[in-house]
Amino acid sequence: MKSLIVGLGNIGLRHIQGLSKLNEKKNDFYIFDNSIDYLSRFKNEIDDLKNKNNLIFTKNLEKIKNINFDLTIISTNADTRVKLLQIILDKINTEFILLEKPICNSLEDLNILQKISSKKIFINFPRRYCEWHLKIGKKIKRDYSNEILNVLLTKKDLGIACNISHYVDLINMWTDCYPVSVNNSNLNDWKNSKRKGFYEIDGRIQVFFQNNHKLELESDIKHNGLKINIFNQLNKKICLIDYNKGIAKFTDGEIIYGKMKYQSETTAELYKILINKRQNCISDLNLAVRCYDKILNSFIEHWNEKNNSEYKQIMIT
Repeated sequence: MKSLIVGLGNIGLRHIQGLSKLNEKKNDFYIFDNSIDYLSRFKNEIDDLKNKNNLIFTKNLEKIKNINFDLTIISTNADTRVKLLQIILDKINTEFILLEKPICNSLEDLNILQKISSKKIFINFPRRYCEWHLKIGKKIKRDYSNEILNVLLTKKDLGIACNISHYVDLINMWTDCYPVSVNNSNLNDWKNSKRKGFYEIDGRIQVFFQNNHKLELESDIKHNGLKINIFNQLNKKICLIDYNKGIAKFTDGEIIYGKMKYQSETTAELYKILINKRQNCISDLNLAVRCYDKILNSFIEHWNEKNNSEYKQIMIT
């Protein structure tokens, strides 16, 4: 197997570790990254991977344009992701492209993504192919398809800007509906994120979907582990999903146990989904853009209101 990893940060490394478990033969991993920081940051991990795989480092995509890749993963910061995607589509032969999220952080890049017609681009939302969440989603679709879902997700340091895409996609997975509006009035001021030059935000945000479904995310120090409470239109609880306990407890008495696996444990499964054409288990680019459009516009609007500015980009990643 030949894979191209564009951006070797923590996520890029986990993808390589996951793909290396696909078979006993050596895999070829071509790694494109303009920084050499990873050579020291991940020295032990890279040395371990070299024992079982061929790692080829490059800073020039022109030199590998004649190679046929099975999979390309773009795991850079969000501000360069779309530009690199355009270069990959233009210069690299690859069967599938996997984008990390947020898929972009500017209105210009969002507009570019809306115009891309390629059918080989997919977005990595692990809940789409997590066995635990597949069971939860199957029950919701089977037993609560006639309900209007009001979903409240709470956690300390949730990372709303970075992670909201996961949960918007989750509601789409359960309902097949897309966001129609966003209420950002209860978000806090923007703050520096852990990654230099980027920002994050706490507080509460509401996302309203077609058919009156609603998602609320609250990031506050009063919350501990990640919990998802699902209510119906009469505010009657349907389910509590507790990530720390690995339990989804429905009020009808059914309990579904499970957990979210690490990326290094799931990328191989993700690739199998792609090659076996099980695209219903993964979000394509068009779906992801439709889910993200209102979210990005709301974040930029909120930034401009807080900072008395007129930017069309917000530095989230």
